[in-house]
Amino acid sequence: MNKRLIYKMVQNCLKQYNEESHSILFESREFAEIFNKVIEEKNKEADSELHEIVKDVIYGYITGSPYF
Repeated sequence: MNKRLIYKMVQNCLKQYNEESHSILFESREFAEIFNKVIEEKNKEADSELHEIVKDVIYGYITGSPYF
């Protein structure tokens, strides 16, 4: 997976949730965790759309879901 593409998708998703204060740096530990979770979910659900997976992961990240 293209890490930069997923990073841009994460940033856009954060903007949609009006979470600009949660802007994440590309090289941060937070983004690494989000990226790994996106890859893990994509491997589980190979036929799911990447943008839907990113939305779900970011929702879990913002809400502090135990499933994140």
